[in-house]
Amino acid sequence: MLRGRRNRGAAHLDSAGWALSEYTRASGPAPRYLVRAGHRRVRDSPGLGFCACPGGRAGFPLPGGRRRAGDVGVGGGICRRHRAWAGSGGADSGAAGAPGQTVATAAAPGLEEDDEERRKRRGGKLLRGAGFRVRGRLRSLRADLRYLQRATMEKSWMLWNFVERWLIALASWSWALCRISLLPLIVTFHLYGGIILLLLIFISIAGILYKFQDVLLYFPEQPSSSRLYVPMPTGIPHENIFIRTKDGVRLNLILIRYTGDNSPYSPTIIYFHGNAGNIGHRLPNALLMLVNLKVNLLLVDYRGYGKSEGEASEEGLYLDSEAVLDYVMTRPDLDKTKIFLFGRSLGGAVAIHLASENSHRISAIMVENTFLSIPHMASTLFSFFPMRYLPLWCYKNKFLSYRKISQCRMPSLFISGLSDQLIPPVMMKQLYELSPSRTKRLAIFPDGTHNDTWQCQGYFTALEQFIKEVIQSHSPAEMAKTSSNVTII
Repeated sequence: MLRGRRNRGAAHLDSAGWALSEYTRASGPAPRYLVRAGHRRVRDSPGLGFCACPGGRAGFPLPGGRRRAGDVGVGGGICRRHRAWAGSGGADSGAAGAPGQTVATAAAPGLEEDDEERRKRRGGKLLRGAGFRVRGRLRSLRADLRYLQRATMEKSWMLWNFVERWLIALASWSWALCRISLLPLIVTFHLYGGIILLLLIFISIAGILYKFQDVLLYFPEQPSSSRLYVPMPTGIPHENIFIRTKDGVRLNLILIRYTGDNSPYSPTIIYFHGNAGNIGHRLPNALLMLVNLKVNLLLVDYRGYGKSEGEASEEGLYLDSEAVLDYVMTRPDLDKTKIFLFGRSLGGAVAIHLASENSHRISAIMVENTFLSIPHMASTLFSFFPMRYLPLWCYKNKFLSYRKISQCRMPSLFISGLSDQLIPPVMMKQLYELSPSRTKRLAIFPDGTHNDTWQCQGYFTALEQFIKEVIQSHSPAEMAKTSSNVTII
């Protein structure tokens, strides 16, 4: 087998030598890079050189004339795989090999250095190629980013251009409409200018009144310290209470307890004050009620008044009254069958509303110097202007007591001071007449003013008589007796 391989190698060498001679005769000296040993190209000096390993293959001969495989020459070659020096050099080369083989000699000096330089150059080329590829990728990424930026800017520019066109079109249409309607407006104002002017004045006044109704109705800061300081009773048992309404507003209450005989069975009066001040300003009146009527008193500060939170409004005051009544019903130390409501001025409207919605929980109601409704008060206070013709929806606060009194069938006491300069006393008489209660009383005090009627002589006597009558009327025999007498004191 080995002999066959050698013969085939010799044949290859013969053919390579003949090809080289023919190439030289035809075209002159051959290039220096023609030898392939171990499938790699190597540098050779002139002459014919091959790898001496058995697995090496013959390549093309180098310049130097026609030579056959195994002949001794003057050239040499290096195999990169085996790093063996191969070649022939006449008498310097030693004995020649067998036919078909090359003679292996010592490694040529300097070829290792050339090979190392080639490796370095190849590595440098690889590194430069990798750098070129990285830089190419970076250039591609930068190009993509620039494209995205241009696309985003173009979209934004298109959007703003669209909006600008529409705004310009809208402005032009509005201007065209104004020009078209200018002439009819001039003609209409020339013909009906007076009527239009009066109508505009009427609408303006109505708008101002609607906007500032709360300012005209509620005065929680009169006097100026009302929101900062609330006087407390001294020397008597009392509780300073804070409760929450259904809408989360915190209210301040003062409960003054009666500690005399039969105190567990004493009636409880829920006191609703007027539209100014706080509950501390009503303490003198409340203490006299405690002494003369022998009752428990629960004074209420509406939202936005005293130490209570929030801002006053009609619906807000109604929620406050409901929360106070619910609180009283949760107290085990108060007689729930003897709950009286007392309201003065604005408080009278709040008491009437609470009684109309909770007739099964209220024993009796007492109102003093209150009104029929806010629209009635507006027509009275602004008599120079036809306020009575304004519809109800023009009023932000209504307090329609003249309608709600028809639902108050419990015993009712109406206290009227004929010297009241703010609310016409005739309104108290009208409320008395509208009440459907079987037990209703009208107490009239000729010298009573709006806020000082309680200082008139006989005031607490009338209240005490009414409370005793209500308590005694719980029996069926007393309830059958109907009385609608007018008490004039």
